[in-house]
Amino acid sequence: MNTLFARLCALAFAGTLGFGAAAHAADLKKGEDLVNKGGCMGCHGAGLAKPVAPTYPVIAGQPESYLFHALQQYQAKHQTPIYGRANAIMSGMIAADTTQDLHDIAAYVASLPTPLYAPDRTHSN
Repeated sequence: MNTLFARLCALAFAGTLGFGAAAHAADLKKGEDLVNKGGCMGCHGAGLAKPVAPTYPVIAGQPESYLFHALQQYQAKHQTPIYGRANAIMSGMIAADTTQDLHDIAAYVASLPTPLYAPDRTHSN
């Protein structure tokens, strides 16, 4: 009986992992639409790679996880020195976005080419 219970628990746990992964699968097209709707190029420039001011970052091609967590921090209600990014413009731009929206935006922006670095093509598979 314990073996059957253990198998059922393992199956249930595996099912929740699969569900969680599917819930965060990014939609690049939706991310692109959100970026365009939000007017991100107004500050981050063409292709999100040519900021209009030197204090604005190049975000194109940055790692998806970095972008997602940065967006979450701008959205944080309680800014702290450890967690949160105090920028009224960014906070306002993404205030109404859902967690899935942030995943979609991050995935799209990460997919863009960046002028910051070139991929290492010296190694072949």
